[in-house]
Amino acid sequence: MAITAEIIVWLFALGLITFEFLILLAKPKAIQFLNAFVKTPWHHFLEQTLRLIVGASIVVHAPNMAFSEFFGVFGWVIIITSLMLVGLPWRWHRTFAQKVIPTVIKFIQLYGILCLALGIFLIYSLV
Repeated sequence: MAITAEIIVWLFALGLITFEFLILLAKPKAIQFLNAFVKTPWHHFLEQTLRLIVGASIVVHAPNMAFSEFFGVFGWVIIITSLMLVGLPWRWHRTFAQKVIPTVIKFIQLYGILCLALGIFLIYSLV
């Protein structure tokens, strides 16, 4: 289980870094990806399931990472917010996303840099 958790954290970190390159090289695709969130209940539950898997993996692997206390809390924040979103009607999540995503798209370069920074920080903490 520990190896699986570590692999998932690595994939999450690499995904964050990849998203920055997607923004730089294919900005319309990155925007399309962001706009796909919460389109349907299926998308909503897929997103929450992936968040729960990533959050749980971070919590499980945090003791083996640098900044273990930070990542333990970070993983639990992901888990708790995901469970809250699972408990809410997906339409509420969609309404929230429809308000927030345009702002994220407006500042997509900054969002990408933050994704890159978090991805690098995760990898630094893993090695």
